[in-house]
Amino acid sequence: MKMRLVAPAFALVLAAVFALAQAGHTPDPRDQAVINTALDYSDGAYSSDAGRMERALHPDLTKLIFMRRSPAMGLAARYSTFSDLIEPARTKGFFLDPDKRKTETAVLEIKDDVACVKVKTAMWCDYLQMIKVNGQWKIINVLWTLGLDTPPQGKVVPGFDAEKERPAAQAATLDYTEGQLSGDAAGLEKVLHPETNQVTLMSMVTAEAKVAFVMRSRYSGILEPVKAKLGLAPENARKAEVRILDMMDGMAFAAAQTAMGTAYLQLQLLDGQWKVINALVRPSNNTIPQAPPAK
Repeated sequence: MKMRLVAPAFALVLAAVFALAQAGHTPDPRDQAVINTALDYSDGAYSSDAGRMERALHPDLTKLIFMRRSPAMGLAARYSTFSDLIEPARTKGFFLDPDKRKTETAVLEIKDDVACVKVKTAMWCDYLQMIKVNGQWKIINVLWTLGLDTPPQGKVVPGFDAEKERPAAQAATLDYTEGQLSGDAAGLEKVLHPETNQVTLMSMVTAEAKVAFVMRSRYSGILEPVKAKLGLAPENARKAEVRILDMMDGMAFAAAQTAMGTAYLQLQLLDGQWKVINALVRPSNNTIPQAPPAK
């Protein structure tokens, strides 16, 4: 497979957005809608407003962090689900005064009905994958790390050097994409983590409307079809454009564009190796036509 690596220009884009905002220009409504969802999630938690948080979350949400529980242990995964977030918000489990939250948001990319967002706050720093469902942005996957108030010695990946790690994160993104398109099971398995999960965003045309839905696969559901050489892309559809959207504290947010669609990957650096943790795939043709009525 041929690969094209694109240098990130998102910092410049974000700087331009902030400059326009300071100059009194109205933000892009699409960006603002995505940021509002991110704030419903983050400030909803800090404000103990379960309604705001529930509005931001997809019912099939998966949220994951890797933490080192002791110096002798490696990074261990810890999951949160929809109810794991909603219920503590009802009881002030996340409460923090507004002047202590230090909230920063950045839209990394929006394409059609998919958005990639970064949220940094005092207690957590999150990468959010969002999908648009019935006109509303919903958070479907989260990979997160400890927040801005975490002391340096408490960082998940101490001394993380984003620029040094960028080529390896790009290579892992390519291995994931190439493995699925070309049937390279060994290359794919190399970058899978036992907790890897992939969401494919699909839509179905019904008599009433076009309905979006997700299909979630985990480790074996991702790897076994590739081993069986199922769903391989034609040779001329395997060229990938790989972009790193952002990196922070041992995590990376990447995008891989092919003729078959776009895969947005959240990766974690574990024991010196990049592993794909969350994937959000939007096929280029993701619509299932309505079946004809039975006669």
